[in-house]
Amino acid sequence: MHIDGLGYLSNIREINTATGSFLSCTINALHGSTEKPEYTRFDVTVSGKQTSSLIRRCQNAVNEEKKVLIGFKLSNLTADVFTLTKGDHAGESRASLKARLIKISFIKVGQNMVYKAEKPESADSTY
Repeated sequence: MHIDGLGYLSNIREINTATGSFLSCTINALHGSTEKPEYTRFDVTVSGKQTSSLIRRCQNAVNEEKKVLIGFKLSNLTADVFTLTKGDHAGESRASLKARLIKISFIKVGQNMVYKAEKPESADSTY
């Protein structure tokens, strides 16, 4: 299953493990009406050299708390349950959606389009 959407990028980080390292980030995907949008949070592992390079290009803007909006494609969606350990809601369970970020179709920092993927030629145009 693949999920296409758009959302705000945050929490870009390099995760180091005993077997290597990988790039991870959070996407708060937009859905619902434009007047009162809703958000769904995805904790994603970045997959592929081009996608990793594009996410790394966003690191400074995210660190400066600028709004970074991306068009994305996710795969391998899984749900996980965790328990809050701090704050007023400590002890409560929450769901976490995890996926692999496999493609970025555009990146906007503020109002500026900083990346737009080229559209592949459709199969029909080759005939």
